Amino acid sequence: MTPTLIITRPKLQGIAFAAQLRLAWDEDLHVILSPLLQIVSCPAVVPDVAGLIFTSVNGVAQTEILGLDKSLATYCVGEKTALASKDVGFDPMFGPGTVEGLAQLIIKSKNKGPFAHIRGRHSRGGLSHTLTHAGVICHDVIAYEQLKLELTIEAKNALAGENPVVLPLFSPRTSAILKSNVPFAAPLHTVAISQAAQPEISSVTSTIAIKPNGNAMLDATINCLNRLRDSRNA
Repeated sequence: MTPTLIITRPKLQGIAFAAQLRLAWDEDLHVILSPLLQIVSCPAVVPDVAGLIFTSVNGVAQTEILGLDKSLATYCVGEKTALASKDVGFDPMFGPGTVEGLAQLIIKSKNKGPFAHIRGRHSRGGLSHTLTHAGVICHDVIAYEQLKLELTIEAKNALAGENPVVLPLFSPRTSAILKSNVPFAAPLHTVAISQAAQPEISSVTSTIAIKPNGNAMLDATINCLNRLRDSRNA
């Protein structure tokens, strides 16, 4: 039986992740795109700063709207965000994929700022607080909203069925939204990008990616699919 994979990422990121999965997986795969968050730009003013900080590609996407200076020192949370920033003209340095690691990179750089952290309304990790405590001036610039969405009818039907469902989850907020929709009848197999994103729902298997980034999530999701295939063929 072909497993169903429900991708709850924002639309464009979900489409990209689905494409990666189809390239990496060698069997049929039923993919349902059901974004639980919608990214919407909101009015923001960026103060005069010496550097910029991005902790998501959604922040990078606000570059032209905010009129950001691409010559400024730029720091990104991880490689994927750094690549997105390069695509729009920045020359970034990047951390290991965690807010904690990024904070240490900036602190060790001896750059005292001031920085603007371009972020969404909902954010975790306390980056600005950590940097300020270490003597690095950092301003939070809330440049976009992450609006809650409902599961699609197709996703609800899959979660109410008998076929196994694989759920890759990329953020604690997405997991919280998913939890608000329980109970689910389908056998669930969750794959979380971090411990904080691991959903508090009943599941057959629950996996946490070895690193909090897209490549590790792709690997963890493929491994989950492989385990399902092995159990089916046993």
